[in-house]
Amino acid sequence: MPTELVTWNLKGSAGPDTAAVAAHLRSEGADVVALQEVQRHQARRIAGELGARSCLWAFKHWPLRTRPEGMAVIGVTLPVEGHALALSHRWRPWSWRRRLLQVATVGDRPGWTLLNVHLTPHGQPGLRAAETAAVVAIVADRTGPVVVAGDLNERPGGAVHGQLAAAGLLDGWQVHRVPAGDPEPWPTNWRDWHRGTSDPPVQRLDYVYATSGLEVVDIRVPRVGDDGFRCLASISDHLPVTAVLVPR
Repeated sequence: MPTELVTWNLKGSAGPDTAAVAAHLRSEGADVVALQEVQRHQARRIAGELGARSCLWAFKHWPLRTRPEGMAVIGVTLPVEGHALALSHRWRPWSWRRRLLQVATVGDRPGWTLLNVHLTPHGQPGLRAAETAAVVAIVADRTGPVVVAGDLNERPGGAVHGQLAAAGLLDGWQVHRVPAGDPEPWPTNWRDWHRGTSDPPVQRLDYVYATSGLEVVDIRVPRVGDDGFRCLASISDHLPVTAVLVPR
């Protein structure tokens, strides 16, 4: 039976409209949701709006001027359980540079594993590579299917994608043929975002990768002109990515 997975960097510090987030997730038929940059009360509110079976929130950092920020895996129709670990800057809980990984078991055991990731941004490829190596080590340690989803902070063709491919993970975006002359179709992020922008996003940073036990048969991101696009452009500087997964 297909599983709908949505990954979304919510830019929680900007105060996203959680009701609008839940409305989009509901319209997508999300079974499981992986959120980055989300505050605890925001994740709980979204889970409550969806009537979710479970919600795992993990602390990432606390900038003191606002509420602590973190990551969340929400099991809407499927149960989820798991834990989190720091990938970098482990002992700097006040720093936005601290990076986190959530490891969640999805479904009734044995289920499959979801790794919710948000890697170090631009300008630090070495650190991003080290974080990816830690992710790959967990993938290798799992016996069942694994999905890596989230904000990789790397555009198509970057070194991180080579590391994931070498570990036997397949990029969900490969189900789409790249249009001629368009090296980066289906962008998910604005560089200079302002709330409610009518400009199209310019770069793809958000991905879903899966091991051979699961196949991504469809993957989609909202596009300019779609119903509700302006609403989504008011929520975050990232667009949500929906992937449809089926067992192989």
